[in-house]
Formats: sequence, C-alpha cells, structure tokens
Amino acid sequence: MNEEKIDNLWKWFLNNEKVIRDCIENDSVSKKEYVVEHLDNLVLDLGVFAWEISPGINKPWSFTISPNGDKELIKKSKKIIESAPDLTDWEFHYSKPAKDWNREFTIFDSFMTKQTINASGWKYVAIQQKDGMIALLLEAKNMEHIDSETASTAADLVILNEIGEETKIYHICTIDIVHQLDDEHASRKADIKHLKKHIDEIKNNFGS
Repeated sequence: MNEEKIDNLWKWFLNNEKVIRDCIENDSVSKKEYVVEHLDNLVLDLGVFAWEISPGINKPWSFTISPNGDKELIKKSKKIIESAPDLTDWEFHYSKPAKDWNREFTIFDSFMTKQTINASGWKYVAIQQKDGMIALLLEAKNMEHIDSETASTAADLVILNEIGEETKIYHICTIDIVHQLDDEHASRKADIKHLKKHIDEIKNNFGS
C-alpha cells in the first residue's frame, strides 16, 4: 500500500480536524461538503473503502475506515489506521465497531419506499459449523410486509451493528431471515440483544 497516500490522508485530517468537528457539531452545510469531498477522494485513493464519522465509544468522536466486508481489505484498513494520529477527541477504527443502539433504523425497499424497522424484538439462532464459522437464523415477525431482498439487507445491517464488522467478516458464514422459525430451531432462539455475547463465547470456546 502506498505510504505517501496514507500520509496524505492523516496530514489532511490533522490540518482540518477543527473543521471536521465544526462540521458535525454545528451542522455546517458548506463545511460538510468540503469534508465529505476531501475524505471521499483521500480514502478512495487508498482502495475500495468506505468511511464514516460518528460518536465514539470512549471518546467524543470516531473515524472509521471500513473494508466493506472484504476479508482482504481489512488487512489494509488495519495498516491505514496504524498510522492514525493520537488525538484527544478522536478514536480510529479499521472496521465498523459494534454499536450501542436502539435497533431502530430506516431503509429503502425495492420500490424505493422508505421503511422504518425496529429490530429490538427479533430473535436469533446461532449454528456453529465444523470449521468454527457461524450460520445465523433471524426471526423477524415484523418484516412480513418487506420484500426478501430488502429484508436480507436489513438483516445484514442489524448483524453488522450488533457484533461489528470484523467479527462478521471472520466468523459469520451465512445470515438468513424468516418471519417465523420452524419447530427445529424455535426452541433454541434467543433475543437479539444477547447475540454479541453469544458470538464472543462461541469464538472463545472454539479457539480454546
């Protein structure tokens, strides 16, 4: 990976850190356009990555460079973040971390209609494969009106937010969403809020 391009990203970030904070704290449209344009160019110059700025876990703000679910790109995003500056108000992530969220979000369906989804009542079953990977079955009774492609996209987003991108990349092999689990799996289902802890336990047990 081109070290000069990595340096260009972090030099620009350092020089514009106050502008970035002003953009998000004061919702300045003109500054937002400036920040988005430059970060788009600087990040995409490094590869097919996505980026996002959001409230941090341990600091006020976080800047994430996402490998877009690609196992090969996450190795490169790690390298990029290794060069990130040490800033009081910022934390930096090489993949999207798990979120502490209310499990409500909006998504556009295949007809480009905006749908508001609440996943707080969803259930899951985690099935460990012989290779240690995990197949997930999701029961979402409030998704009957959503087409299958949109439901699949929503399921992917929920799992990403629940367990984080790195865990999803390395430990989840399939995600299937249904309106109601069959009898074989219904007895094993658990609330979605327990998913991260459960996946972490499976990971630790398989590694031991």
